Amino acid sequence: MKCFYEVIRAEENLPIKAFIHSINGLEMHWHNEMEIILVLQGSVNIRVGNELYSLSENDLILINSNEIHNINKTKEENMLLAVQMNPSYYSAYYPRFNKIMIDCKSFLYGKEAQERFDIVRHYLAKIVWELNKKGKGYQLIIGSEIHLLTAYLVNNFDYHFIEDEKSASINKDIHRLQSIISFINENLERKVTLQEIADREKLNVYYLSHFIKKKMGVSFQEYINIIRLDKAVNSLTSTNKTITEISYASGFPSTKSFNKNFKITYGCSPTEHRKENTKYLNNIKKIENTNFHEKKSRTYLDVDRNAALKKLFTYLKPLDNEIQDDNVTTNDKEAISVNAKKKGMYYVPYWKKLITYSRASEGLRKSWQNQLKELQNEIGFEYIRFHGIFSDDMMICNFNEENNIVYNWYYVDELLDFFKKVNIKPFIELGFMPSEIKKSDETVFWWKANISQPKDIKLWTDLVVEFIKHCINRYGLKEVETWYFEVWNEPDLEYVFWVGGKEEYFEFYKQTALAVKSISEKLRVGGPAITYQALSDNAWFEDFLLYYNKNNFPLDFFSFHIYPEAYSLQEAVENLKMMIEQGKKLEESDKNWEEAPRIYYGKDNTYDTLNLINDKIKKSLNHYTEIHITEWNASAYNRNLIHDTCFVATFIISNILKCIGKVNSIGYWTFTDIMEETKAGISAFHGGFGLINNNGLKKPSYFAYYLLSKLGKEIIEQGEEYIITKTDEDIQVLVYNYAYFDDLFLNGDTSALTNTERYLVYERKSPKEIDLNVMEISGSYKITKYQLDREHGSAFDEWINMGAPENMTQQELNYLKGKAHPKMTIEYLKLNGEYKEKLYIPVHGVELITLEKKL
Repeated sequence: MKCFYEVIRAEENLPIKAFIHSINGLEMHWHNEMEIILVLQGSVNIRVGNELYSLSENDLILINSNEIHNINKTKEENMLLAVQMNPSYYSAYYPRFNKIMIDCKSFLYGKEAQERFDIVRHYLAKIVWELNKKGKGYQLIIGSEIHLLTAYLVNNFDYHFIEDEKSASINKDIHRLQSIISFINENLERKVTLQEIADREKLNVYYLSHFIKKKMGVSFQEYINIIRLDKAVNSLTSTNKTITEISYASGFPSTKSFNKNFKITYGCSPTEHRKENTKYLNNIKKIENTNFHEKKSRTYLDVDRNAALKKLFTYLKPLDNEIQDDNVTTNDKEAISVNAKKKGMYYVPYWKKLITYSRASEGLRKSWQNQLKELQNEIGFEYIRFHGIFSDDMMICNFNEENNIVYNWYYVDELLDFFKKVNIKPFIELGFMPSEIKKSDETVFWWKANISQPKDIKLWTDLVVEFIKHCINRYGLKEVETWYFEVWNEPDLEYVFWVGGKEEYFEFYKQTALAVKSISEKLRVGGPAITYQALSDNAWFEDFLLYYNKNNFPLDFFSFHIYPEAYSLQEAVENLKMMIEQGKKLEESDKNWEEAPRIYYGKDNTYDTLNLINDKIKKSLNHYTEIHITEWNASAYNRNLIHDTCFVATFIISNILKCIGKVNSIGYWTFTDIMEETKAGISAFHGGFGLINNNGLKKPSYFAYYLLSKLGKEIIEQGEEYIITKTDEDIQVLVYNYAYFDDLFLNGDTSALTNTERYLVYERKSPKEIDLNVMEISGSYKITKYQLDREHGSAFDEWINMGAPENMTQQELNYLKGKAHPKMTIEYLKLNGEYKEKLYIPVHGVELITLEKKL
């Protein structure tokens, strides 16, 4: 029998171990710990002693110390929460607790009698919640919850104590039983008799038969058959052996005996069971054999883990509402002092270098253009990167009467003219493939971007050359030489964005880069625009560098994409190949790809990935090459509800400030929710990528860039979650309180994330209390404070306060737009040597103070 565990937390300094597991079969065993099992999903059969119980979803059972028990799955998949408590821990408070036997079985009672069991479920949920949040002092909170749980059990359920003499007898029996079971398991393949064991244990055979039945709940022969059946079940689903071979290899005297016992236990024949369960156990085998990231990126054994935990966490609410916010009332206190005359370090505000949007043709819409215009007026980015300059909806390639390709640049001109008007330069991704020159029909996205190679490479390079020549003729060579040309998008994701292997892309890149440089050596071309996982999961990038060193083709910059999630890419690619073989369109896979189970890398993933990129490049190249992150976000999923929250503002600020000097640009994907990789989001706050939603409402993420844009030219102080800059005699202080995801969310569980409640998936953290002291500063100053948090400047949180209305009227939108701005206060002070201020920064909050010298 096998048991598969997913440990939530096992703390050495706590008398408790909690884990979620999915059972296929768990052999008879016992342990000193008291164990409470709650069925989160599905059903199981549990034998305790000589009693057999069937538990369904929401049922719980308490298994006392040293009670012999085993668990088996039914035809349903299952998910269980197990909380094990060491009874010896309580002996100092309750001396006889390690001898207590509590009767707690919810399934023996009807719905009307579940209230006392709901309170037990509450304590279990609270323990799991606190283990997950791991906030300051969480061990103390868990300790108190465990004491409250055990006190509740003692006061509300029947129990009795095992006397010392009986306890010694039980220990002797357990030792004997362990010896018997070990002997049976070691000699299972031959015929083991009861008489043989009786002789070995120096017992009467009739006494031994009664002993086994009493302690294990089954007869000697029944136990033999259970063990043999378990071995047979494993062979059925993991080997190609025949039923006859399996029956004899498992120790059954005949196939007839095997079939009879199998049907009694499982309710079907061995052949039927093999057909039904092969896929299930193959999934288990995949999980056991995959690497760490792949293992964590799946829902456990294909069970809906999110739904199960969501059910568990409903039991938090009857006794308290603490999870509605961080139940921490104390503040983290910190003192920050800086000398205003300190010589600073000049830096490049690389975060203003690049912004992105989804596809070229979306930039022709009035609402989209209005949003970009406002973004440029308030923040002012230098470049903009996007997909689809050559895609069919830009209508560039056409056939004339002689069946030759002619080009129409009308929409291209309209788009690039608008960029010039709002003072932003294009960072042009050369892709995707126009239908007129495509090699095959594979597409991605709702708007059907063709991801195939060209049917003739010359048709492609001619298109690239003519496009750039047209741009030069319209905007001038010197202007176009300031642009960037990126070759394709994520070619490492075969059958997702590129049909072909890496070698085909390498040659494609080479020919494209040569075509660009054939016009002017000063034109900037680069790539390969690959994902962060390609850097760590395989040698894709190393092979690209090797190819570059051997072929010496143009490469003016490297580009990469960084998101914090990990995916099982190999499995996804295999599924996509299978879809092609079945004649399905690839865009049918978009939803599954986007909603695939995911885990999150750690808090420093962006920083770590940039270090990895720099290290790999330095090892292969002996010259400097620009590095651009042309896609970056807090999630790669365009319906992730975290995108609309204040968390993303602190995510942006924390990562950008930490990565100063590591990269030339980092382009947030995307500036607007007006995008159609999938169909447009229905809700006003549907979790879209954008800094601005469809209605033009600015999210907290927008104001992260807004506040960053107000920093000065020199860094005079930088520490954990703050930066102080200056320009001449003006001072800027930016402080934030960044809380990352909690353990459950990091591991793919989204049960605590809903449309209206989006702040329960973060680590427990305290508000910040900061004593700020700027020294050596004198004169008349204008002091401006900007506060961005859930109560100030968050359109999403204000929308929730309004009642989360959809299809909003213009009046409602105007109201939200008025609220969607950081709180701003202004005062004028005459400073005589120092400026002191006390700051209070809530979790997910940001505060900027600017001290502007006046005459």
